[in-house]
Amino acid sequence: MRERPIVHVAGPPGCGKTTFIESVLGATGRILIAARCVRDDTRRHARETAPKTHPELRRYRDAGASGTALFIFSASDIGSDAFFMTELMADYSQGVVLEGNNPLGYVDLSVFVAPPPAAGERLFVRRTRDRALEQRGRVDAIERLLCEPDGVPELLGEIVGGPIVEFARKSPKLMEDLRASLLAGIAAARKAPQPRATQYWATSDRYSGIEHAQLVVVNVRHDSERDAAEQLAADLVRLRKEEKLFNDVLSFRGSRTPITIVVANLAQPSDPGRRKALTRVRRAFRSKT
Repeated sequence: MRERPIVHVAGPPGCGKTTFIESVLGATGRILIAARCVRDDTRRHARETAPKTHPELRRYRDAGASGTALFIFSASDIGSDAFFMTELMADYSQGVVLEGNNPLGYVDLSVFVAPPPAAGERLFVRRTRDRALEQRGRVDAIERLLCEPDGVPELLGEIVGGPIVEFARKSPKLMEDLRASLLAGIAAARKAPQPRATQYWATSDRYSGIEHAQLVVVNVRHDSERDAAEQLAADLVRLRKEEKLFNDVLSFRGSRTPITIVVANLAQPSDPGRRKALTRVRRAFRSKT
């Protein structure tokens, strides 16, 4: 399997993702292939096609992509070899650009193209977590599992692993005692005082995923949008500086590594923000090859 740098471009519909990819295809000086990726959890198997009339694929080809494909996948394909086994990935190239949903577990550069916020729209919003409802859901799920014939071993497997499960299976009485003890614990949990609802910070729906990007491009189409775009960029900087915001949005798995944030008119080749974003992409391609 060829080792090639992979850049993934995400963002809400109509934000300028394809426009950004067109600029990448024309500015790196490398042989690149491009795929439009769509997640569809109703599918049983991933599927690759290359329709000539597909609007994004046509734009990729016109911008210089040496190969293009539409890749449809489900949640079960994420992180698997499904995308790497496509005909597109069998083609020679010096880099790969993905648009849309990410079918891979890891990419070399994650890009989020964002629209400026509308009046009154915010990047981060306050939401309420119903902890009592969450607890009831966990208790109900465990109770349903314990009512199944093989429920106790399955639950033990999730908690302590295989060897203990095999030992417990050899003792039916031990299994029934465990089942009774766990069901008694569930009954006690239902009678216990319920935890209070709590509020937390979260990314608004339209910008979901921006918190994990390594490069954020706020695409402004008119000068009147620049103030709102600059505010969005400033709010994103706050994410890695304010402890409460960082813990709520990114939690303990989040990285405090500074990210590249630019405000740019992607339709203007001379725009300084656009040039800075492309420099970041070129660096990602160079670092892998």
